[in-house]
Amino acid sequence: MLPGHGKEPQTLADSPYHVQVSSLYLKQEERIKVTLSSKSETPFKGFLLKAVEVPSYNIIGTFTLLEDGGDNSTAQYLACTHPQSSITHTSNVEKLAQTVEWSPPDQFTGSVVMVATFVKDGYTYWVNVTSETVQTGEMEMGAASDVAKLAYDWLMGFILAWFQ
Repeated sequence: MLPGHGKEPQTLADSPYHVQVSSLYLKQEERIKVTLSSKSETPFKGFLLKAVEVPSYNIIGTFTLLEDGGDNSTAQYLACTHPQSSITHTSNVEKLAQTVEWSPPDQFTGSVVMVATFVKDGYTYWVNVTSETVQTGEMEMGAASDVAKLAYDWLMGFILAWFQ
């Protein structure tokens, strides 16, 4: 997601911005809030935001603006692969944060990362600023639960055998 500003992006490690999600686990038909913000009160003038499936990097899900969409709106939808698949700014007014909601497609289970581009000014920008990974859909119980289930099954078998 390179803006057409004619310069190379800044080093990702030096980004004064981050992408935060309201939850790292999301059940089907739930939404999370995604906030683009400054780490150090450094305003940004522009942004692009998409959600991608891990590891394919395909754009996935739908964004919803949390504002009314009127004349004072600071964000708008982009239809990169489908309607509301991405979000961008509406003007170069400085902002310290932008929050939207994201929801996965119906029946989707997997890992998703939010990926943003932040524009500080016409020649200073950062690409591929990512959130933590969000797990969506039904969660696998994991190895610890498998051991607990085996122990429970063994104990129930032992108790049933004892009382027969």
